[in-house]
Amino acid sequence: MNSGQFFNNVPRNVTILAIGVTVILGIFRLIPLLILVWIAAISYIILYQYRSSKNTAANFVCLDCATIHQQTSCPKCGSKLKKLYSRTNNYGI
Repeated sequence: MNSGQFFNNVPRNVTILAIGVTVILGIFRLIPLLILVWIAAISYIILYQYRSSKNTAANFVCLDCATIHQQTSCPKCGSKLKKLYSRTNNYGI
């Protein structure tokens, strides 16, 4: 895993930060603040997921000429052979 991929995962980073703050607040037994940290973290993650899902559309990569596009057929060569495009190739054909 490269470092850019690690830092671009906002929900995981917010969770790690909330866990760190939880440990620090737990040492001093500041339970009301601890609850507020988790409410804020979960709210931020929900808003981030909602906002990011509205802004992105599915990208495809043409299996014939490797053009990335959003149309049903490739704008460059007209082929309909495609798969979902992901920089990390985490989701399948």
